[in-house]
Amino acid sequence: MNRQSIFLLEAQAVPSATLIPCVGQMPPGWSYGGSEVGSGFARFWLNSDRVGTHAVEATLTRSCDLSDTTEGYLAHAPTGLRLFEELAGSDQRGTVRHYVFDGGCVTYTFAFTQRSMPTIFEEADRFLGFTPRSIYVDGVREEEGLTLCGAGAPPCPG
Repeated sequence: MNRQSIFLLEAQAVPSATLIPCVGQMPPGWSYGGSEVGSGFARFWLNSDRVGTHAVEATLTRSCDLSDTTEGYLAHAPTGLRLFEELAGSDQRGTVRHYVFDGGCVTYTFAFTQRSMPTIFEEADRFLGFTPRSIYVDGVREEEGLTLCGAGAPPCPG
């Protein structure tokens, strides 16, 4: 599967999601690690030459558990996107962030913290993003002549 295919599969796996997690231009040292997609979830991970495999993992689901989180601030976020961070424990080795929006939740699990690796954390924060699902809906219709059901399109059957 090519790397771009995962984003279309995400849109199909969680048809209620109005935003799809995506990856922009990664700096040297980062690479696409792999993905797993099923009904109701999609997950991909990225590797880093400085952190190792599964340095960052993104999981898209319809909803997520926000207990033990605090709401964070997003300076330049799409409308309706909210950030929740899991509370840090004394033995915390990583960071877990939940991005909540209409019809979905993306959980980013970082194998490191902002405090332990500030430069790498900032790098990852810059290339991780979101694409409106409507772009995939329109693209499938225009390029394939097919309907990608769900948010921004006809409801999915069943």
